[in-house]
Amino acid sequence: MRIVSDFKDYYDSALSFGSDPSLLYVRKQERFEFERSSSIVEERKAHLPRNLDEVLRVPLQLLTQMPHTIARPRRRYVYDDLEIPVTVKLIGFCGFLFPALEIDNTVFWSTEEIADGLSREYLKAFSLDSEGLMTLLGVNYRWNRYGTSGPLTHGSWAKCVAGIVEKCFDEVFIQLGIPIFRLEYVASNRHQCRDRIICTLNPHLKQDHFQRVKPPAEAFQEISMYLGNQLATQKDPIPVVSDEIMRDEKGFDEWSFRRHKEESKKYRKRGQ
Repeated sequence: MRIVSDFKDYYDSALSFGSDPSLLYVRKQERFEFERSSSIVEERKAHLPRNLDEVLRVPLQLLTQMPHTIARPRRRYVYDDLEIPVTVKLIGFCGFLFPALEIDNTVFWSTEEIADGLSREYLKAFSLDSEGLMTLLGVNYRWNRYGTSGPLTHGSWAKCVAGIVEKCFDEVFIQLGIPIFRLEYVASNRHQCRDRIICTLNPHLKQDHFQRVKPPAEAFQEISMYLGNQLATQKDPIPVVSDEIMRDEKGFDEWSFRRHKEESKKYRKRGQ
């Protein structure tokens, strides 16, 4: 696989091991961003190109339904949003979606990593420490019965992820014509009053530490195979056959393309 791109990504290192030169990945990055108001459907239609709006309808619905609020329970049915800026991500890679979280410019692939992955100074700004955050993420909100995502906890995240990673979304990738995309839901917090949605086609995966999910050689191989199979657009090759076989298949014979004797100039001159 050859890659045409204006940036380098972590799996490019696998190019040194050799690849199929007939496969070409044009890694052109495109980015769309819009604020979410009352309806994700209306905002999606207003800010995304029409074909992109329809193709990403289901992934965007899944994205906005994922838990993203770190909260402190106050009493039954009531909790306080700590307004910690959380970005929920869906990395689309070769037919599948991989959920992730980003807090304070750090990407987490599991909620178990969050408490120890944030600095003491950062947590202190929200009147928290790592132990306190771990306790909040361990709360079980059994009363959440209305289909909403509820606060971000180990349980709510695991349940949401399980319902996404098991599904194949080949049709989305085929309609987009690319092997990789990224969707981000930046929830409102103390720094911004409205939610934001970011869609990136052919994104830079190194910044998401995606190598923890797919090592370089494995990622490169999967992209190459996906381009050659699900995303293959090249026409069937024209078979190489002899002129005689091609002539016979078309219904002609050995005399079909020969000039008859009476049509030749030499014959006509003799007859004059």
